[in-house]
Amino acid sequence: TFSGSTLAAEKAPEEDTFSYRALVLTGYGGYDKVKLQVKKGKPALKSGEVMVRVKMCGLNFADLMARQGLYDRLPSPPVTPGMECSGIIEAVAEDFLYTAIYSFSGVHFIAHPAHLTFEEAAALPVNYITAYLMLFDFGHLRPNQSLLIHMAAGKFVCMCVHCGDYANVLLAS
Repeated sequence: TFSGSTLAAEKAPEEDTFSYRALVLTGYGGYDKVKLQVKKGKPALKSGEVMVRVKMCGLNFADLMARQGLYDRLPSPPVTPGMECSGIIEAVAEDFLYTAIYSFSGVHFIAHPAHLTFEEAAALPVNYITAYLMLFDFGHLRPNQSLLIHMAAGKFVCMCVHCGDYANVLLAS
């Protein structure tokens, strides 16, 4: 169809009705800078991108730092922050290639373990990976060694306990 003197692309009927909610950081500062917005129309996928229908998302320390403008890995507002979520892949860009682990544009995708709920899967990425790296890569913790966890509380410490238990580490708190 023509719109004025320019050619406009035909829209599929579902594109007109497609909408989704997004928490958008509209500026740096307090919680008043985080707004729930309704977006209309399917987002266009860029090279290497994946569209995910988010079922659950986590809120972690990096998100709080981003809200204050203290996390330089996040683009400037307006932006939708988020480092961890679980959901269903809805669409992939044409140049996207299937692998067991998806890694692109600074974002990592892993298969959702079947025994986890969406809530549990959304809670894993940042804290679990940090705990694993801290204990086993940086701390060189090995089976049958001891791990003392002082004042055990919070999601990160819970992940340390789970990692230690799984690796046959002797835990003390």
